[in-house]
Amino acid sequence: MTTYERTHRIVPDAPSAPEAHTRESTVSETLPLPGTVKAERRCPYDPPENHRRLRDAGELGKLELPGGLVMWFLTKHDDIRAMLADSRFSGSRVPFPAMSPEIPAGFFFSMDPPDHTRYRRTLTAEFSVRGARELTGRIERLADQHLDAMEAMGTSADLVSAYANPVPAMVISEILGVPYTYHQKFDHEVRTLRETGGDDQAVGAMATAWWDEMRGFVRAKRAEPADDMISRLLHGEVEGGALTDEEVVGIAMTIIFAGHEPVENLIGLGMLALFQDREQLTRLRENPDLLDDAVEEFLRYFPVNNFGTVRTATEDAVINGHPIAKGEMVAGLVSTANRDPERFADPDRLALDRPHASHLAFGHGVHQCLGQQLARVELKVLLQRLLARFPSLRLAVAPEEIRYRENTSFYGVHELPVTWAAE
Repeated sequence: MTTYERTHRIVPDAPSAPEAHTRESTVSETLPLPGTVKAERRCPYDPPENHRRLRDAGELGKLELPGGLVMWFLTKHDDIRAMLADSRFSGSRVPFPAMSPEIPAGFFFSMDPPDHTRYRRTLTAEFSVRGARELTGRIERLADQHLDAMEAMGTSADLVSAYANPVPAMVISEILGVPYTYHQKFDHEVRTLRETGGDDQAVGAMATAWWDEMRGFVRAKRAEPADDMISRLLHGEVEGGALTDEEVVGIAMTIIFAGHEPVENLIGLGMLALFQDREQLTRLRENPDLLDDAVEEFLRYFPVNNFGTVRTATEDAVINGHPIAKGEMVAGLVSTANRDPERFADPDRLALDRPHASHLAFGHGVHQCLGQQLARVELKVLLQRLLARFPSLRLAVAPEEIRYRENTSFYGVHELPVTWAAE
């Protein structure tokens, strides 16, 4: 049982009146929080089936939390897009995890304008299209190093631990200018926490240790700057005045938290799907021009964001005919929205040549993912280098033996055993 299961009471909503079914949007029975129970999926690449049923019925899910808090779940593409673009829904009013009673300085994911705007503008150059493309050579180098190591193992490896996990994590570490060993430890502790749960005191102590260690890195960069993001934030010109050490710590932790895990999970789920569809796998390997569209289709198709984006209503609002009261929370279940048949033709088919679609994998509005261009470059490079290096790459076990990692944040595979022919 997770911490969330122990502390958050999940109850059924009152039955709807018969006439309510004629409304555009109705309230469903309670929707379990993703990760608190094993999700029912039609196949491993689909969003949870109860999310799909809500979307197809035009309903909102409801979760009652301690203290009288209410969270509504949106599942339709247009509803989520509208909510994310609406300034009445705040990212800073969402109850923060036990690690801190307040939003830490610089932790801009949980801020609204104007504070969010200031930090975002400060980082725009680092994560722009041009900035991401300039990192291509560095990402290729790291990818090739790990593929060399895989090849040296013989003819089999776990694609997750050997490639999909370390390469994006190292990219983030190098960009920030922090040791990869720090990122490794952080990643391990977060995964353990998600899988096993933990009380508030343990979570808080762990987070304090993460922040304290990052403070040490920032102090060192203040004294001896290098060619990395932390140094540039500390010593460069910043809108609104120089950043404090604590603000830079918060920015760095924001990036670490967002980090590499979605890219890892997209590579894991994506390659597993392609191993079971050799025609598409061969087509992608032989036609690198498909990679840009394939990356966008990976982002749309695979449900790596298990929970979605949470906002709190700062005033009464209405979404698709359903009233949301001031103070109530709203979660947009992005993975379900990205399969919305009202937005995408044949949405449950993985189509690597699908024209760029308006998926919500990176969110929408002022809070859309700052690192989306970097993620796109990473996915493209990792796929291209892997397919080119190992033309005979295939799954080393039966698909039903693959274990899936389910938690309140992300969805992916624990490991992906692969094999290839010796050259």
